Amino acid sequence: MRMTINITTSTLLLALSLATPAARAAEPAAAPAPPPAVSTQPASGGEKAGAAAKDDDAPATQAQVRTLAEEVRRLKLELGLRDVEYQSYGGMGPAASKVYFAPKGLSIGGYGELTYRNMTDGPTGDQSDLLRAVLYVGYRFDERIVFNSEIEFEHAGHEVGVEFAYLDFLLSDAVRLRVGNVLVPMGFVNEMHEPAFFNGVFRPDVERLIIPTTWSENGVGVHGEVAGLRYKAYLLTGLDLFRGGEETPEADSWIRQSRSGGAESRAATGAGVLALDYAAGPATVGGSVYRGRADQRERTATGEAIRADVTLAELHAQAAWRGASARVLGVVGRLGDAAQVSEQLGLAGEEVLGSGVKGGYAEVAYDVMTQVAPGGAASLSPFVRVERYDLHDRVPAGGVRNPGLDRTAVTAGLTFKPIPTVVLKADWQRRDPKAGSATDQVNVGAGFVF
Repeated sequence: MRMTINITTSTLLLALSLATPAARAAEPAAAPAPPPAVSTQPASGGEKAGAAAKDDDAPATQAQVRTLAEEVRRLKLELGLRDVEYQSYGGMGPAASKVYFAPKGLSIGGYGELTYRNMTDGPTGDQSDLLRAVLYVGYRFDERIVFNSEIEFEHAGHEVGVEFAYLDFLLSDAVRLRVGNVLVPMGFVNEMHEPAFFNGVFRPDVERLIIPTTWSENGVGVHGEVAGLRYKAYLLTGLDLFRGGEETPEADSWIRQSRSGGAESRAATGAGVLALDYAAGPATVGGSVYRGRADQRERTATGEAIRADVTLAELHAQAAWRGASARVLGVVGRLGDAAQVSEQLGLAGEEVLGSGVKGGYAEVAYDVMTQVAPGGAASLSPFVRVERYDLHDRVPAGGVRNPGLDRTAVTAGLTFKPIPTVVLKADWQRRDPKAGSATDQVNVGAGFVF
């Protein structure tokens, strides 16, 4: 969820503000002023002046060239125009992490996704979408203070939003302070959502419908790493189940519509999240817990208090070895006072919000280019992902369990990267609910990061 702004005026202001310094940095250096004309009249020291003019016309020495090259290098560093380093910092995507590897100054990155889906049972639902075009804008003030942000243009620019924008105070490797609009550190995809770094045209259902990626909130917290153990602990504004308008929660998306994304967020209630990840060679294991109130102290029409506590807990693991990779994730969620919440939202019967949800998935992939052309930049990875999730694992008193929300989803496809930062994708998906008909779709997509 993002804080969105009007596209007509704000986009122009954003483009101008980003383009101006970039344009200045890209402008060629002004041509040096021509040397003053040498007087033909005799003057004191005329021979020396003539000799100096002659020296000015002489080719630059190697020492002068080296000096000029060093000056250009220094200016590029000050402007942040440096060689790209694609490394993940603290679990974030490599492009989002660029500012952390900058010596100083401005850092710009980004990514984009273009998708097409074809519903095989008919044309209803077929869609092509310029899903995302994203700019990362960061600034390193010095070795200890960093600003980082993600600005997203979604659906060909119909929406513009801020996915995150925060200050990081890098006190030490073990303790760093982060304040602003931050990504909630849960699962694989919420922090690492750049298209070149996950399989499938679309993100896993479990990490959209239960863990509501992309999920950010305003808050403050600490993060760091000690002996291979990476941690994040944040205090955040709470979810808001009663935002109204188009953001009304529904049973088939659970709490997804209650994200505020930091946009004029009601802050009557708060939340906290703790995430841990431990890396051991090519394997990583971790988990996270989120708990907070999502009612924002709303009351019923008769004045009764509503206490909608949201709890999410997930465990995950991934490993890679000689071209093979695998990842697994499991998550459970609880919504307190779901009966009162559903009544307040006008939901009844099979439409009530689940008081309990659960889900998980397993995915395996293999890069065949490790056998065909080992050591090359290209990769071609067939993959299979199997998901199982139930958004009505439990329902509140008075509600009716909807077996159509208990689903198995299978995705099989190919991920091709001619270089590590450009990706072409194709896959087939089947979603099979316990009640109702299965749906099949074929997806193709393209993406990039820079």
